[in-house]
Amino acid sequence: MLKPKKVSRALVLGNKKLLDQAVETLHDLSCVHIEDFTEETDFLSIGKPADVASDASNKLIKLRSLSNFLKVKPKYPDNLLNEESLLNEFDAKLDEMESVVSGLLDRRSMLESEGKDIDTYINDLQPLSTFPLDVEFYSGYKSISVRAGYIQGNPTDIETDIKNITTHCDLLFNTYNKANVVALFSPVEHTSAINGILDKYSFSELHIPELTGEPGKLLAGFNNRKGDILAELESLENEIADLQNKYSDFVLASDEMLSITTQKAEAPLRFATSDNTFIIDCWITDDQFDNAAQVIEERFNGSIFLTKLDVEKEDIKTETIPVEYDNPKLVKPLETIMDLYSRPIYKEIDPSAIIFITFPLFYGLMLGDIGYALVLLTLGIIGKAKLRSEGLKPLATLLIYCSISTLIFGILFAEIFGFHLFGDHSVVAELFGEHSALGEMFYNFHALPILARLGREDIPILLIATALIGVVHLNLGFLLGFRNEAVLHGVKTAVLEKISWIILQLGIAIFILAAMGYIPLVGKTVGAAVAVLGVVMLIAGEGGAAILELPSILSNTLSYTRLAAVGLSSVGIAFAVNEIVTGMLFPKGGLFILLGILVLLVGHTVNTVLGVVAPGLHALRLQYVEFFTKFYHGGGRKFDPFGYNRKYTEEK
Repeated sequence: MLKPKKVSRALVLGNKKLLDQAVETLHDLSCVHIEDFTEETDFLSIGKPADVASDASNKLIKLRSLSNFLKVKPKYPDNLLNEESLLNEFDAKLDEMESVVSGLLDRRSMLESEGKDIDTYINDLQPLSTFPLDVEFYSGYKSISVRAGYIQGNPTDIETDIKNITTHCDLLFNTYNKANVVALFSPVEHTSAINGILDKYSFSELHIPELTGEPGKLLAGFNNRKGDILAELESLENEIADLQNKYSDFVLASDEMLSITTQKAEAPLRFATSDNTFIIDCWITDDQFDNAAQVIEERFNGSIFLTKLDVEKEDIKTETIPVEYDNPKLVKPLETIMDLYSRPIYKEIDPSAIIFITFPLFYGLMLGDIGYALVLLTLGIIGKAKLRSEGLKPLATLLIYCSISTLIFGILFAEIFGFHLFGDHSVVAELFGEHSALGEMFYNFHALPILARLGREDIPILLIATALIGVVHLNLGFLLGFRNEAVLHGVKTAVLEKISWIILQLGIAIFILAAMGYIPLVGKTVGAAVAVLGVVMLIAGEGGAAILELPSILSNTLSYTRLAAVGLSSVGIAFAVNEIVTGMLFPKGGLFILLGILVLLVGHTVNTVLGVVAPGLHALRLQYVEFFTKFYHGGGRKFDPFGYNRKYTEEK
């Protein structure tokens, strides 16, 4: 915790004849992060994939193509399939599925192609349906030129211009979709002159389909056929859905089986090999090294061995060392928050355990309501039970953490869906009376709420408290930064770049306390001197540009007042909804009571959604922008062990 797992650089060496067995062993161990071999020499070259690699890859491509057609999605399996049984039936079942899917695919392609042709015919026939002519009458003449299309302008003007050239012509015109449509029949010898007139009116020619019959009747037939095609396609989709249900378990399990086979078969492409030996450059966490060495020794009796390299003597850059988190189970959901930002580098502090405390703390302080906390707790428990995604399940757990923090602050603020539980005009006082035993107990006790978030006297206190939280959080970041810089670049650099900020703040604090009369006036001189010392140290550590960063300490501190501001907006919305309902709607009785209940449900549902999103985003921002920038570099590589996390199959 607070640091990644300790890892060691290692080599696996052995007889090349045992390479396949070595791959199987390392895959079973699932604790070795393999580094790719790339620099070939006269002695060493990249290994060759196993013979099954090509066949497994081709089958995997075919399977995923079929899976894509059937729209098979990952799911939580009811039962694991035995790999050996699956392998025995795989080829026959894949061929069966391919045959069925190919038939459906051909049928769908044919229907979709016919549908596109029908759409084209409909598009061509609709303008022609405005004229009382069969489609075949627009073509097939030797001495007559036929032109049909859209024009801009008055059709009678076109007719006049054409009759100035020849009176032996027929011009039909009508409107379609607010555009003028014309059909012109004229002698062939006047085609060129008539084309010039049509160009004058921006003529756009229609395509005449090679059909026979009246356009209106043809359109009716095509529309009927289009309806039949859509019905057939819908039926086809139902068949595909049935096939998806039938084959989904097989597809998911087979994909996993082939992925594992391919992973193993292609592994030698990452190794260095000679004529008789192989070498695997890798990393292993120290807690797994002894077990891995023992397993290899027992299985191969010295023909293959695992040896550890001294990382300190190898002069390996810290940034290149793969990082594996080392956090207890409770903290692991926060690793998702870390990975959204960046994984720490190897020698850097891992702040997962810190944000395990601060993230829910900030979230609860902002939302701070018993009612909303119980809603979020319910959602988190349901999400954790129902969600199977490795990415979403930690977020459900994180929501549970945040809801517990929200519940605690809700009790301290004595709020439930914006109503005050205790004190004057509270739910307790309203239900039982201010002078009842229960009402007087809470009203006179004055223990809760610790702060009334909508009280004029308490809001400034809340703002100051959140700013002080910011001071503590930021200086924790500087202390962590001191540790990181000391490890990576030495104590001197760490003092000048990180402790200088703490000294600067200390000087400012002493100066302010003296100016406000809390300490002797000489404190102003002392505080100014300490602050100047901090600035000098900062410039020595970061250069003159550090002066430009000085205002950031104030803006970062004030940024934490959002903990109060977001909370005030949330309770303000809840209070407004409650006042509308209890003060305006409920007193009118009758239907207004039902309307009031509806307003309560809608208002608090919307506020719950805002309560999930806004505190989460702002709490995240305070970690990423204000806190992490004080100490965190990130950019670490993920420790990715060679192996496979099975979900759908069990081993032979």
